[in-house]
Amino acid sequence: MKILVSGGAGFIGSNLCERLVNSGHDVYCLDNLSTGARQNLSDFEYNANFHFIEGNATHPPDIPVDQIYSLASATAPASYQADPLGTLEANIEGTSALLQMATRQKATMLFTSSIRVTEPLEDRSPHACYVDGKRKGEELCRSYFHNFGTDVKIARLFNTYGPRMALNDSRVVPQFIMRALTGAPLKIVGDGQQKDAFCYISDMLDGLIAYMNSDVKLGPIEFGYPVGISILELAHLAIKVAERVNGYDKGWDNEFPFQWSRWKASPIIFNGIKRSAREMEIKKMRPLPDITEARAKLGWEPKVALEDGLFKLAEYYSKRMAA
Repeated sequence: MKILVSGGAGFIGSNLCERLVNSGHDVYCLDNLSTGARQNLSDFEYNANFHFIEGNATHPPDIPVDQIYSLASATAPASYQADPLGTLEANIEGTSALLQMATRQKATMLFTSSIRVTEPLEDRSPHACYVDGKRKGEELCRSYFHNFGTDVKIARLFNTYGPRMALNDSRVVPQFIMRALTGAPLKIVGDGQQKDAFCYISDMLDGLIAYMNSDVKLGPIEFGYPVGISILELAHLAIKVAERVNGYDKGWDNEFPFQWSRWKASPIIFNGIKRSAREMEIKKMRPLPDITEARAKLGWEPKVALEDGLFKLAEYYSKRMAA
């Protein structure tokens, strides 16, 4: 098939492009490189089935396609807070333009939303540009589905992690792994007892592709790792993984290139990051993924255990830093 991946040079997008190219599809990657990176495409950019187009989702290329994956949006808080207008534009105007394209061409479109659309935001929340953008994107999908019969699907994603996350990504998993690899302090909000869930990239791709190729319409369907972990437990797990990657548990004799003869396990600092009382309340209310529908309708559930996935991310970061 011919497939357009908007936001295809980002973390999830680049992994998706590689999977689709390796499956024999003709893949068109659209990205303005505001948060994505050409380096993410280096493993497959010279494949004859891959085509990179630098541009915005607001003006998609006029090429016939069978499927459209809409992933064009900053997702890390530091990134979307740095460009709130661009984030809103990508999720609203970009989604609208892609829906028009899908409607004209009778293509199937999958819009990646976020479970955060279910959260009550605090007044003047720094996350509003992202959350409200995703909410409007979902509304557009529903409107096109009901008014024009557009074949569109809404996927609500929980936290996803894995290789090709930026080294300076502001989310908790990459922050913890990067700090643990270098022995820097792991800073925790409050006492660290708040829970969250984290899905490895290969599992997430399995879910999105299964959804895209299914007969299931509109949604939304939730995708995420259905088992929660406290942030404090996550911190300890990140330190454990860093010990393995740095060779600490093997006498400094392993295959990974990024090692320190003086490496020490990171200290954990409680109340190291300040959040408003309202934001802390919202975090504690955040639900764990409900994959009942994904399991029943798509036969999907995550397979990669959290420690195994964190180890793969730590390997990736270690090699990137040593390069």
